[in-house]
Amino acid sequence: MSFAFAGGRIGAAVTMLMMAFAITTTDSFQPSIPPSKVPRSILSVRSKALSSQVATSLSSKLFSDKFNRDIDERIRQRAAGQGGGSMAAGAVLGGLIGGPFGALFGAQIGANFGAKNAMNKARKEEMERLGITQDMLDAAEEIGLALQQSMEGMEATKNSLQTHQSLARRIDSDVTALYDKAKAAIERNDEEAARNFLLKRTQEQESLKKVLKMCAEEKKRLEIMEGNVDVLQKRAMEVEGMLQRTVGAKARQDSFIDFSVSSEDPLLRKFKDLGID
Repeated sequence: MSFAFAGGRIGAAVTMLMMAFAITTTDSFQPSIPPSKVPRSILSVRSKALSSQVATSLSSKLFSDKFNRDIDERIRQRAAGQGGGSMAAGAVLGGLIGGPFGALFGAQIGANFGAKNAMNKARKEEMERLGITQDMLDAAEEIGLALQQSMEGMEATKNSLQTHQSLARRIDSDVTALYDKAKAAIERNDEEAARNFLLKRTQEQESLKKVLKMCAEEKKRLEIMEGNVDVLQKRAMEVEGMLQRTVGAKARQDSFIDFSVSSEDPLLRKFKDLGID
């Protein structure tokens, strides 16, 4: 029953197409979804057409192999106890903070996330000298890992959006091509071929609607993730400020102690120790 209904729709479309062809020129035909109705943020078919064709020609097997290799590398690092994800978190924070303190935070502290129980003596002494406590490192670890994971998720969502956009452009191009083929079939009075082209075009239009919907959903997710990353970056800067204030306060305290000890003449101190004022 649905097939008969679809056939009736296609037949009517062919009839309308023939009538339109009889009273208009070939240039007057336009797709049922004009370009002005397609969101520019989702579809852009101008200079990106060539890059889209190159991207869609990539083998899915190569993409799968790359994805699997990435997973295998992460598993290998975890099994070897290298803490690849923790090192990445330290690198993210170190790059965000910048400067000498960023290098200390990113390289020395970040590289040891997940291995706090194995800190060597020199690192402990450096922490004491700077006035940095384990709680501060825990806060840095938490924000660093959260920021790193959020940035990875944001990048994955961005790639997904770009993939769906490329697919939408490809389908939209196919829809236009099928319409042109249907017009050519009408010109040579081949109604059967025109009907088949219009049927395929209708199917492609349905696929295009689904892909456009997925593009809109991915775009919303990307906006949310960008907001999350922005919040985490601000939190990381707050952690930086806390650490800098702590180091500065410790430096002032040490300076005051050194000044107090050396402010009195050693000879007078010796006399006082002997009970001579």
